[in-house]
Amino acid sequence: MRAVLWDLDGTLVDSEPAHELAFYAAIAELGLSVPAEFHDRLLGASEDRVHEALVAQTAITLDRAGWRAVKWRHYRETADRITRLSQADLLAPLANAGRDMALVSNSTRAEVEHNLSVAGLARYFPVTVSRDDVRRGKPDPEGYLLAAERLGVPPADCVVVEDSPTGAAAGLAAGMTTIFCPQIPTLKPPAGALIASPGKLAGLFGRLGLLPQE
Repeated sequence: MRAVLWDLDGTLVDSEPAHELAFYAAIAELGLSVPAEFHDRLLGASEDRVHEALVAQTAITLDRAGWRAVKWRHYRETADRITRLSQADLLAPLANAGRDMALVSNSTRAEVEHNLSVAGLARYFPVTVSRDDVRRGKPDPEGYLLAAERLGVPPADCVVVEDSPTGAAAGLAAGMTTIFCPQIPTLKPPAGALIASPGKLAGLFGRLGLLPQE
């Protein structure tokens, strides 16, 4: 294996509290209400999919761009809620081992750049693919295939790390070895994914030949 392709939100940074606050602030501003499980059900989904669900279940009148603008305005105010996860500590050892790395996210380009900057991780990712860079977001494999192309690494030599079933499905569809590393242990992994808790990820990287085995 030559490259590691990372998801961002929920995998390297915990931005979920910021997203949740921004989401509920946005729907409150718009005078909307949603079922209690609405936000959790869309974990890992792009804002386009969130908007589609809002259209189906609420009286929202904004188009996708309008919704994204309102949500982004609130999201920028929640930077103090974005924290690095322990998995981010593996970026330096991987870089020192000469592994290529890319980031693939269902978030917008602005959100990706914002989160990487706040978390101090931008230097590890010469290649980033956001929802703005592809026609179809996860679970479609387009983003991961584009990242591999930009790195110049065949999909079969890439390892994907994801925290959501949606993202893991994208990695598998791209023909890549996919590690499902959820923050919520009860999430059901897609068939074919490797499973690792955050504390076991380094050991799995070692077994895959990405890091020296301890």
